[in-house]
Amino acid sequence: MAPTPTPTSGQPAGDLAGRLLAARYRLNRPIASGGMAQVWEATDQVLTRRVAVKLLHAHLADDDSFVRRFHAEAIAAARLAHPSIVSVYDTFTEDGLQAIVMELVVGTTMRADLDQHGPLKLDAILAIGTQVADALGAAHASGLVHRDVKPANILLSADGRVLVADFGIAKAAEGSDITSDGSMVGTAKYLAPEQVEGNAIDGRADLYALGVVLYEALTGVAPFVADTDVGTAFARLHRDATPPRHIRPEIPPAVEAVVQRAMARRPEDRYPDARAMRLALLRAGADPTRAPAVAVAAAASSGEHPVTGPPTPPPPAPPSPGSPAAPPDRPGPAPEPSIDTSPMPEERRRRRRLPWLLVALVAVAAVVAASLWTKNSPATPVTAQALASATSFDPQGDNHVEHQDLVGLAIDADPKTVWHTEFYRDPVHLGPGKTGVGLVVRAKATARLSKVVVTSPDAGWVAAVYVSPGATPTTLAAWGDPVAKIADGHAGATTVSFHETAGDAILIWLTRLPSRGTMAIGDVRVAGR
Repeated sequence: MAPTPTPTSGQPAGDLAGRLLAARYRLNRPIASGGMAQVWEATDQVLTRRVAVKLLHAHLADDDSFVRRFHAEAIAAARLAHPSIVSVYDTFTEDGLQAIVMELVVGTTMRADLDQHGPLKLDAILAIGTQVADALGAAHASGLVHRDVKPANILLSADGRVLVADFGIAKAAEGSDITSDGSMVGTAKYLAPEQVEGNAIDGRADLYALGVVLYEALTGVAPFVADTDVGTAFARLHRDATPPRHIRPEIPPAVEAVVQRAMARRPEDRYPDARAMRLALLRAGADPTRAPAVAVAAAASSGEHPVTGPPTPPPPAPPSPGSPAAPPDRPGPAPEPSIDTSPMPEERRRRRRLPWLLVALVAVAAVVAASLWTKNSPATPVTAQALASATSFDPQGDNHVEHQDLVGLAIDADPKTVWHTEFYRDPVHLGPGKTGVGLVVRAKATARLSKVVVTSPDAGWVAAVYVSPGATPTTLAAWGDPVAKIADGHAGATTVSFHETAGDAILIWLTRLPSRGTMAIGDVRVAGR
C-alpha cells in the first residue's frame, strides 16, 4: 500500500485517521494545529493508553537541520519529570512524518480561558504563575530553556494540574531556514528583548515571557501591540510597558512590582532564576494550593477537550451589552469590572462556586484543628511544641534529599507556602527499592509526643509517622516501628493521635502519593507534654 501523503501546513489531515505509526500509535483524530505542527489524539496500543502525537508540518519535516534539532530537543524534554510539565514519551520518523509522542492533557489552555472569559481573578492568576515558575525552574535546572512561554502553552487540566507544554520546539527552530524571511522564533507578544535582538538567552527570557503572561491576565491587554508581529516585538526595545496599575488601579502594588521586575528590559534586572520569581509571587499573596481548583473550574467551563499542544483558538464570546468591543489582546479600554469582583457568565459563576466552597471547608477544618491545640483539660493535657528545623528524608533516593531548599516552608506556620516531593510517574511504586519519601521535623526540646497535624492541599495520600529522640536516624529501619499510620490523608488538616512517645524528631514517611504524582505539605505541627 502506498504511504499516506504527509499533511502540509494549514491543510486538513483527516486522511491520517486510523493510521498506525511506529507500529504502536493509532491516530484517532486531530485535536490542535499550530504554526509548526499538528497534534493528534492517538492510542498507544502497546500500553493501551491515549496519548498526543505531534506531527511536524511538511515544510518543517523537509528541513533536515530543523528535524535534527527537533528530535534532540524532544529527547532533552523527555528527561524532565515535573507535575507541571507535559511529559514527552517518544519521538520517531516514519514515511516522511516527524513526530513526538506526549502525554494527552484534557482540559483547556490559559489562552482559551482568557479569550472566552476575560481576565482571571487575582488569586487564580497568582496561583497559575507560581505553578508555571516552578515548572520553569525545573526545566532551567536541567539546562532547558522554553523560549516560547505564552498562554497557549499553559494548560489547565481537568485533573487539577497547571502544565507547561512545548518545551524545546522553539529551540529547534533557531537557526533553521524557516526563519530566513525575517520572522522570529517564538510569539511576538511574549519575546524577551534579547530574543528580539538575536542575542544569547538563558532562563531569564522565560521569566520575561511569564511576566508578560501575568500582565495580560491581570489587565486584559498585552503590554506591547503594533500593526505587525515584528513591530510588536521591537516595541519593547525602546520603552517600558505601561504600569499595570495605570490600567487597573485595583491591582495590588506588590503584584505589580513582581510583573514589572520580570519584564525588565535587561536580563540582569530581572529575577535571577525562576525560584526567586516564585518566592516573590508567594510574598505578593500567591496561594499555590488554589491552582488545582482554578484548573478544574477552567477545564469544566471549557467542556474539557484534549488540549496538548498548540490550540486552535475558539471564536471569542460575544461582548455583553455595554462592554468594550475590542478583544483583550488589542489596544483599547480595559474591561470595566475589577479583578476581584468582575461579573462573569452565570454558568462560569456556578462552576467556580465549588472551589470557593472547598476553600471554606478547608478553613473550617483549620479552625477545628486549631481548637485541638488550645483545648487543655485534664483528659488531654497536650500543648503545641515549638519546632526548630525541618529536613527532607530520602534514604532510598539517588541523592538522599528532595527539594531541601523548600523544607522550611513546611514549618513556617503558613499553609499557603509548601514543601513538595519530586514528581513520580507511579505514585504507589516510586521506583526500584524505593518504598517512600519523607519529611522530618524536629522540636526544640524532647517531649512526650502524642499528636501530629499535617496540612496539605492534596488528598489520597498514605503515610506512617515515626518518633525518635536524639540524632536523626539515617535509615528507615533505624526509626523503629511507626507510632501511627495515616491510611487516607485528605486535603486540609489531617490529624493523627498516638500513644505518648518520648522524642524530638518526627518523620512523616509518605508511602503513597496523591494521584498527580507529587505531595505538597504546607504545615506540620506536633503536640505533646
